[in-house]
Amino acid sequence: MNGSINGRDAPFSTIILAIWMVLMCFAVAFSYLSTTEELSPVYDTMVEAAEIADDAMDAIKEEKISRGIPISEDDILQTGMIGESYTTITTTMGVLEAKRTSTDPNWAAVVVGMFRRANLQPGDQVAMVFSGSFPALNICVMAAAQAYGLEQCIMASVGSSSYGANNEQFTFFDMAEFLYEKGILTHRLDLVSLGGASDVGNDFLDESVKNDIIGRIRQSGIAYLYEDDYEKNIDYRLWFIRERTPNIRFMINVGGSLVGLGTGMNAFVQTGYVEPRIHYSNDYITWGKRDSNCGLLQYFLAQGLPVASLLNIRGLALTYGVTYDPTERPQVG
Repeated sequence: MNGSINGRDAPFSTIILAIWMVLMCFAVAFSYLSTTEELSPVYDTMVEAAEIADDAMDAIKEEKISRGIPISEDDILQTGMIGESYTTITTTMGVLEAKRTSTDPNWAAVVVGMFRRANLQPGDQVAMVFSGSFPALNICVMAAAQAYGLEQCIMASVGSSSYGANNEQFTFFDMAEFLYEKGILTHRLDLVSLGGASDVGNDFLDESVKNDIIGRIRQSGIAYLYEDDYEKNIDYRLWFIRERTPNIRFMINVGGSLVGLGTGMNAFVQTGYVEPRIHYSNDYITWGKRDSNCGLLQYFLAQGLPVASLLNIRGLALTYGVTYDPTERPQVG
C-alpha cells in the first residue's frame, strides 16, 4: 500500500514512521511543559535545603578524615555518613542499604515538601526527634527547616543502629555541634539523651565511653535528659517542647527511638507524612493523661497536628521517588 509525501508515492510504512515521529515530538514537548508546570511552588526552597544538606555531609566527611576516623568500606559512595557494623554504642541491627539510601541530600527536598503539605509558613514552629541511626536524614530534616525558615525544637539521642552515627568519638551529637560551629546549620540541638535501652544507654557496652559522652554533652551546655521511666520521660519532653515551641505546628521523627514512635503496636502505625487522626483523641483526654504506650508522634496527632516519621526507608524511597541504595552519588535537584 502506498501514499504520497511531497507529491511522490511513498510506502505506507514510511508514512506511519513520519506520523510516529510527529507524535513523538508532541509527546516530548508535552512532557517538558508538564514537568515545568508541575514544579512545586517551594522548588527553590527544596534545592536550597538539599544544597545545605550536601554541604553538611561533605563537611562531616572532611572532619572525619581530619580526626583520623576511616571512611567505612561499606560507604561505597564515600559520603562519610555510614558508620560501622558494630561499636560499643550500637543499639540494634540496621539495614546497610537503607543507611546508604539515607545519604541522598534530596531527602531534604522531600521534607520541604512535607512542610508544604502541612501548610507551614516561615516562622512556624516544629519539633524534631532524632536517634543516631540515620545521621544523614537528621541533617536533611534540619537543613529543610533552616531553608524553610521554621523555628525548631530538636531532640536527639546518641545511640545508633548498625551503620549509623555509632563512632564513640563522633556521635550525632558531636556531628550536630560541629556543623553548628561551622555555621552550616544555624540551630543547635536543644536536648540530648543517650538513647538505646530505656533511653539511658543501658545497652552501651563500655561504661567509660558512656561517661565520656555524657561529659561532652554536659560541657556543651545543651539540655541533657537522663530518665529511664518511660512515662516521665515523655512528660518531660512534652513540657520541653511546649516551652520551646508553644505554637508547634508539625512534628517529625527520624529513626526508631521509642520516645518518638511509642511502644508496642503504636510504633508501627505511621510512616512518612501522616495527617491527624481524630479517633486518637480517645486515647488522650486531657493534658498529661494518655495511653502509656504512646510516643510523641501519637500525642501530637491527637492534638490535631500533622506528623511525619522517617524510618521505613525502602517504602519511603518508593513513595517519594528517591533511588534505593544508589550506585552513584545523587545530584542535588
